[in-house]
Amino acid sequence: MFAAFRCEICGETYLGYSKPENCPYCGAHEEYLKSLENYERVMPKKVTDESHENVLKAIDLEIDNAKFYACAARETEDELEAAVFKRLGKIEAEHAEALAEVIDVPEKDIPSYEECSTDSLENYREAHEREERAIKAYSKFASEAKEPEIKELFEAIVEIEKDHLALSERKTTS
Repeated sequence: MFAAFRCEICGETYLGYSKPENCPYCGAHEEYLKSLENYERVMPKKVTDESHENVLKAIDLEIDNAKFYACAARETEDELEAAVFKRLGKIEAEHAEALAEVIDVPEKDIPSYEECSTDSLENYREAHEREERAIKAYSKFASEAKEPEIKELFEAIVEIEKDHLALSERKTTS
């Protein structure tokens, strides 16, 4: 039966015959995808100054990673690898958008970036370093969050970034 599922992390709606394993927009794991009748995306009413600053830092990190992946998609010579980088860039941009919504700040544009390689392996190595930095930062931000909604958001994004890290590990060690 055709149904609609909405992501509690990014708020996007997926239409299909079954629930996907991951949100096709932000990569959130299946437990964050709810049928419309069970959907409840709760935003914090107020955030601490520390959480606000951490979310701003996370937005900047996601924008920086999105611009890297856009460059890798554009510059990587292998068409299939370029498609992977393009999807990763869109996921990172979706994270930035979701984070901006949580603290009600304007969404940022993804600037152009020219410092990536034409070699997909080199780009995966760079991606690996970027994902490790993100995981470390978001784990710290989750532990510092006083608001359960902010903590859950950072923990969910850590899970997604770990998926990206596993992808880069497979590509750089095979």
